[in-house]
Amino acid sequence: MKQFSIRNIVRALRWHRRGAAAVALLVAVLAGLGAVSSFSASGVPLVVAAGDLSPGAVLQATDLTVVTAPPELVPSGAFASPDELVGRPLSVGLTQGTAITTAALTEDGLVDHDAAEVLVPIRVHDADVATLLRVGDRLTIVSATPEGIVSTVAEHIRVAQLPRSASGGLLSGGSTSGALIVVAVPMSIAARVAAASDQWLGVIIE
Repeated sequence: MKQFSIRNIVRALRWHRRGAAAVALLVAVLAGLGAVSSFSASGVPLVVAAGDLSPGAVLQATDLTVVTAPPELVPSGAFASPDELVGRPLSVGLTQGTAITTAALTEDGLVDHDAAEVLVPIRVHDADVATLLRVGDRLTIVSATPEGIVSTVAEHIRVAQLPRSASGGLLSGGSTSGALIVVAVPMSIAARVAAASDQWLGVIIE
């Protein structure tokens, strides 16, 4: 009788341990599910590029997609709705999945409409010189022929934009040397400045 009682006790303990282990596992699973649910619930909408986007591209609804991201990973100036971005141009190139922020957009007031300004992209021959430029700088643009003839293309021209690639550097325009910049010029000389863009162009910072 004594032996039978001890055997029953051992068996009961074993079942108790198994039951306790099962309960502990269930608690762990529920806790994990709760953590995942809490993580998902704490996510916020974030607009990212649906594909690779080029600098100057005017954003369309198809260029954008919304993902859910933890609040602490959302960059400053990000957007929660594509409606806030449709129709706005990019100042930089973006790769697929990159969050779109205010820093990637062209700023308001790039041109002075009262002064009949327009934007003209030009290629500065020396890319290192272009890295010294800042938006708002005033420039004198000069051109040079292969024969060494130098002429002034335009004076007191404002740097409106410095397009950058997805890696952060100034755009070089593919295999062509130099760097692209965008200047705001009066409509009256825009054609002359644009026509000179296929020449060797240098800038004098005023």
